[in-house]
Parts: sequence; structure tokens; C-alpha cells
Amino acid sequence: MSIKALLPSFFLLLPLAAHADWYQAEGSAPLSLGAETARQQALEQALTDALLQAGASLTTVQSVTNGALSGQQIDIAAQGELMDYVILDEQHSQGQLRLTLRADIWPDGDVQPQCAGRYRPGLTLSRFPLLHPEQGQIGQIFELGVAVTARLAQHLTPGVNLMTQLPHQLTTDYQLPRSPGLRQGSDVLAQQQQSRLLLSGVIDDISMDKGNWVKWRFTDMPRQFGLSITLEDSLTGEHLLQQHYQTTSPWSFSKHARVKVHEQSFWQSAYGQSVDQLLLRIARDVTNAQSCMKAIGHILQQSEEGILMDLGRQAGIQPGDRFTLVHRRQLQPGYYSETSSKAQFVVQQSHTDYSLLAPADSEARQINITPGDMLTSVK
Repeated sequence: MSIKALLPSFFLLLPLAAHADWYQAEGSAPLSLGAETARQQALEQALTDALLQAGASLTTVQSVTNGALSGQQIDIAAQGELMDYVILDEQHSQGQLRLTLRADIWPDGDVQPQCAGRYRPGLTLSRFPLLHPEQGQIGQIFELGVAVTARLAQHLTPGVNLMTQLPHQLTTDYQLPRSPGLRQGSDVLAQQQQSRLLLSGVIDDISMDKGNWVKWRFTDMPRQFGLSITLEDSLTGEHLLQQHYQTTSPWSFSKHARVKVHEQSFWQSAYGQSVDQLLLRIARDVTNAQSCMKAIGHILQQSEEGILMDLGRQAGIQPGDRFTLVHRRQLQPGYYSETSSKAQFVVQQSHTDYSLLAPADSEARQINITPGDMLTSVK
């Protein structure tokens, strides 16, 4: 939904504000961006965090002008409306602007609750290559793709089940058939990497104006950073997230410096901090994109102890979770047909990377199960 968060509307609703919820959040940005730009970026970050605390799913953030919300719109699926905010603290230290605010968010009873599932599908992160390696000549930053991939992995770890980082680029073949009933066996990724999601991308722009000696001597030259990513469900071929991210920031290094992109000095520079803020946005978007997925596990075997499934606590599976059966039949190597069943199974034991299930109804006790069949969570 689109939210117009205008301060005058808050004053019109003051008598009702007693029922609003307040959320405290923090934001930061490098002062090298300029005081106004840094304050806007920090404020947007804090407001974003407050809205996410209230159950929002954010796409873009509204701009802020002189500490007040502008008349632009926020494209957001939220649990309420942002009515007002108060900046509690603002500090400038170590080249960073940090602020703390309290946001007043009015609950919206008409909005459906956001996904609150525990399922965390395994994710494989593919290394981001440079689309134009020649752009890395200034600074000799040809290893930037490796450094950016590692930095994003750090930001992803709290929110997603990051299982594998590939030392090479991996993308799937989009020419292969992907219809639900008959598709190429794209669970190859799931079998080989023990993960369901693939996050791949390419750094497509790190260009900058070479300029003359005078410009380099007296000003920090601006440099671009553009990253296009794709988050794909390897079981269905669905693109959960496909987006381009772009930012521009001063390049504070000398023209002929050899910049070490793996070291903290780079990430503390204006350019490094700007890229890092962008990576935080990507990590948040990836976390949101996978939050509504249904768990899909593979049956490894059936024994007297129960049905062994290849999902466990690491993927958010707990005792009591229910699943329905999906029969798989191989038509030819790499191709399968699938038939869904209404029979339900319940998790009895959940271990780190596997679970044991038992039939939950009479139909499940009578149904024929073979290794390779799949289980889909019941929400």
C-alpha cells in the first residue's frame, strides 16, 4: 500500500493518538556524504527500521527534507500508518552521523498480518563478478566482487539460513521448462548445495570520471556503484527478488592508489560506507522476500522410527509442524511429474538438519511413500 505520511494529518488525529504504537529505531550514515545527505539517509534508515518493527514490508523509502517528511509516497505493505516521529538523539562521531528516533505508527485493522512463519530456506550466495573489469583500474579494485560478496554474507547471516558461498558465479538456465507439473530437475542445486535459494548477481557499474590532475588534487571525485541481483527458488524457478541497486559516493583515494578492498580502511571510507549501506538494504530485501515461503522438504527414507525429511531446526522446523505429501515420478532423467495428496504428516522430532515425521490421519497411514517424494508445509 502507499502511505502518505504528512505531519498535518497527525495533528488532525491527535485525539486518537492514544491508541497509536511507538517504535524506537536507530540510523546512521557517513558524514562524508555531506551533512544534509547523511542526515536524510540516517533518518530514512531509522524510519525503515521502525516500520519493519511494526510489520511492514518495504519497497522504497520516502525522502526527508529538513527533518520533516515530504509529500512523496512510501511504497509499503504495512501494519499501520506512519503518523509522526521524534528525534531523540543525534550525534556526529568518527565520521558518522547517528540518530535515534521514536516513530508513531497507527495500527491498521484492514491490513492482513505479515508472514510470521519460522521457515528459513537454505540459501546459496554466488560470487558477484565485475561486468566491466576495466572500470576497476582506478584503485586496482579488481577484487571488489569478492569483497562485496563476503560483506553481504555478513549482513545476511542474522536474517537468512546462509548455507553455502560459491567461489564462482552460478546462474540457472532460464531456457529450461519450468511449468509446475513438468519441469527440469532444478533441485540439482538443492541436492548439491543443500540449499533451496540461489542469490546471484553482477556488479555492473563502478565507473568514475578520470578527470584532470587539478580535480583529483582538490576534490573527492564521485564514483558509481551498481549491483543487479536475482533471488531464485531453485525448486520452482520463481524469481522472488530481481532488482538493480545504485549509489554514488566520493572516491577519497588518490588517483594512482592501490586500494585494498578487503581491509577495514576501505569499508570506513566514504565510498565503502555508501556501498555497505546499499548492501544492508539488499540483505533486508532478501530477508523480506523469503519470509512468506512454504517449507518444502525431500523424503530421504521411511522406517519404523518414522519418515525422515531433509529439513530440521536450522530451517526453522519444530515438532508439531504439519506437512502434506507430494508424489514425484521421474519421466526421464532430470524431468518429473508431481501429484499432490491431502494426507498430512506431523513432525515428531526436529534435529539440526533433518526431522522425523509420523502420519497425522488415516489417509496418511495408508498412503504409499517412496524416497524422493516431497513434503509441503501446511500454513
